[in-house]
Amino acid sequence: MAKTLYQLLNLPESATAQQIHSAFKTVERLYTGRHDDASLASLARAREAFLILSDQQRRLAYDRKLAMAQAAADSANPADRPRPIFQLAPRQAAVAAALVTAAGLWLYRDYQKTEQFAATAEALLRQQESLAQQSRIEREQARIEAERSLRQQQIEDANRLAERQLANQQRALELLQSRVDAESRLDEQDIAAGRLEMQYRKPELALELQQQKQQYAAAQRQRALQQHDENIASINSLRAARIRAYDREHTTGEISRSNPALDP
Repeated sequence: MAKTLYQLLNLPESATAQQIHSAFKTVERLYTGRHDDASLASLARAREAFLILSDQQRRLAYDRKLAMAQAAADSANPADRPRPIFQLAPRQAAVAAALVTAAGLWLYRDYQKTEQFAATAEALLRQQESLAQQSRIEREQARIEAERSLRQQQIEDANRLAERQLANQQRALELLQSRVDAESRLDEQDIAAGRLEMQYRKPELALELQQQKQQYAAAQRQRALQQHDENIASINSLRAARIRAYDREHTTGEISRSNPALDP
């Protein structure tokens, strides 16, 4: 006699949906990697059994078909069949009727339990899938939040560094201007002292003093031009630093001509 679908999966006929799924996975792992005809045929039959038994409607139809086959097999052996209830003695008939009723109630309750177990297993599977999906969503949100925090921290660090560099350049420019002013005052004092000295020197030194004045004026003009160039370079450097800080803060990477950092 051929094996039933339950026997192919080594299951009782009252197996739950979870037990059917677990039994098929066990058989599948057993035959995975085997390529002989017998293993492939056994795996195919087990897969067919799983597809039928895991579908509630198909399983009920198969159970009815199995019961009808069993009844037909029993009817083929009349010698082995018990006498009908109406042919038994009254006491035996009552006992048989009670047994039939109890068996029917047991089968019905077993069927109800099977349905409840299947529904519970299905609900647990859905709950586990929902929890797994929620966990994946939470992990993805945490990853996105961590990346956003890291980018924000990098932007803030870059802005603080640019501000420190800008402040250092500003202080350096102020110190340079202070030294230039001090040197100018010293030069003015030297000129005043030279003029005072010239009042007491010989008239022929007037020409030498005039030449010195001209040389000093030329040097002053040269120094002023050089200082002007240095000031322009420092201002351009400060503007560039402000532009870079503004670009990093807005994370565009492009220099806009309408950027307020371009204004002096």
